[in-house]
Amino acid sequence: MRRIEQAFEVFLETLRESEEYVRYQNAKNALHEHPELEYTVHEFRKKNYQIQNSGNVNLFDEVDRLERENTEIRRNPVVEEYLAAEIAFCRLIQTINWRLIEGLDFEVGFVNE
Repeated sequence: MRRIEQAFEVFLETLRESEEYVRYQNAKNALHEHPELEYTVHEFRKKNYQIQNSGNVNLFDEVDRLERENTEIRRNPVVEEYLAAEIAFCRLIQTINWRLIEGLDFEVGFVNE
């Protein structure tokens, strides 16, 4: 376990130095400088999350509606950079997760599917 912990610390440091993480941190800090804007962005993100995880809605229509409602705020360069940096970092994390699963003999599905 000690070897894994050491490797993980090196991995975390490498991740912290990645372009995606640095960009996200810079964008997050820029957004923190505008508390009202930050609140609005987090409300947008919360609604988007709720839509994405709701099984009782037409996903396309609801996301489209949310995008239209937030067109003005999305024009703000601080907001746009934050959301773009966030998605780039999330994609990096997704890639890491998939590479872990693919690199190990670990079944994530169900037997009968």
